Amino acid sequence: MTPTPGSIGDQVVAAIAAQDRDALARCFAPECRFRALIPDGLREREGRDPTADLITRWFADTTDLQLLDSHADELADRLHIWYRITGVENSEPYVVEQHLFGVVRDGAIASAQLLCSGFRPQR
Repeated sequence: MTPTPGSIGDQVVAAIAAQDRDALARCFAPECRFRALIPDGLREREGRDPTADLITRWFADTTDLQLLDSHADELADRLHIWYRITGVENSEPYVVEQHLFGVVRDGAIASAQLLCSGFRPQR
């Protein structure tokens, strides 16, 4: 059975929340194209492993990571995933929200664009 775009979205969110790099990599196609606009600028990767490495690295120093809310669904011919996460980095609590729009082919994300709020101080 081929995963649906929504179920792949749920797998992405679960892998990020669990800080599971290998599970995250399995969500992407071997030759995927990934672009992320983060507060520091544009990041681009090609391939499932470089993509998973980049996303995982964003949360690598986080402790107390908690998924606050998320949603994964299809928007016409695109996968849309959004999630809000809290955590602690360098003893400072933060909240971050990311939105990903992607194309799913053969049960994996073949291309994706992500927009990140940045790690915002939690009040």
